[in-house]
Amino acid sequence: MSDETTNTDSPATIQESLSEAIIEILQTTNSPAIQRAREVIAHRLAISGDVAPSRIPAPRNITEIGGYINLLSEYGETEQRSRMIAAALGIAGPQVNLPQPGTPPPLAFASRTQVRPEGPQQPTFPLSFTMRSDFLSAFDTAIQSITARGGAMPVLSGLRQLPAAGMPAPSGGDAQLDLIGRLLVLAPTAALRAVATDPLSLTRPTAGGAFDVRARVIDSTAPDAGTVADADWTSWECDIDQCAEVDTTDARFDLAPILNAAGWHQLAPPDNPTTVTEAGRWNIWHNITGLVPGSTRFGDELHLLYAVDAILVSPVFDQLDFVWNGSEFAAP
Repeated sequence: MSDETTNTDSPATIQESLSEAIIEILQTTNSPAIQRAREVIAHRLAISGDVAPSRIPAPRNITEIGGYINLLSEYGETEQRSRMIAAALGIAGPQVNLPQPGTPPPLAFASRTQVRPEGPQQPTFPLSFTMRSDFLSAFDTAIQSITARGGAMPVLSGLRQLPAAGMPAPSGGDAQLDLIGRLLVLAPTAALRAVATDPLSLTRPTAGGAFDVRARVIDSTAPDAGTVADADWTSWECDIDQCAEVDTTDARFDLAPILNAAGWHQLAPPDNPTTVTEAGRWNIWHNITGLVPGSTRFGDELHLLYAVDAILVSPVFDQLDFVWNGSEFAAP
């Protein structure tokens, strides 16, 4: 009987050896290419469905697989259905719609120098503000139009950054829209303090009509200041205890047509203020251009402004599939 050499290099053994060799290379080499490979692997792990074990038993036959397919089809979970089929076949399934790590987002928040008109409230106006870069050109035009009429519109914009791990995810329409640069907040101290000196006001014609946000002509030498005629106005003026209507005769112009042309709108007419701290939402404006109800995903908007590496470790990762419903991004 001849001696036969036993082949111990089974496919499983070869695959295990190959995996160990790849891991050793990734751990001991620090070239840019290997660093890139580490990022891709971490990205794949973060979005992989098999990081946690399945909570349902593996299908035993084609009938059970068909049952899962029918169930996911019934609920419209086409992406999950594709992943389930890929898992059953042992092939890579479709990935979550994320850019690769290291890819810079296409948009950014650009900074602009603030117009800070003189007056008692000037010290409260920020020195600069930020604006989403794809909205910047239209907003610059709006600011130029306001300035040409002799007005000023101080803006308040905080630092926008993704919530860190362990922090709550944005809740509600305004918080979500602010994070993706679609919320405009005018400086609260620019109106309601002293009608005669504030650059902005919540005003209506004294003869009657609805209150709206107006800019006072503070530079009569501006190129288009002469197009804004003096008129009789009634405006709100508030302190910490109450608000009262104050009459003036001066030149003011409506901000809504200018901001609307730049994509910024108010969801509803401003409410009457009750005190300086309970002034309603006169200074809140939204830009929902391009948001399609039932279609636009929160993740798509986040990817425009934030690096995928930051999204992966932020609680917003759990909201990537939230869909715009007309007032906020909500779970589908």
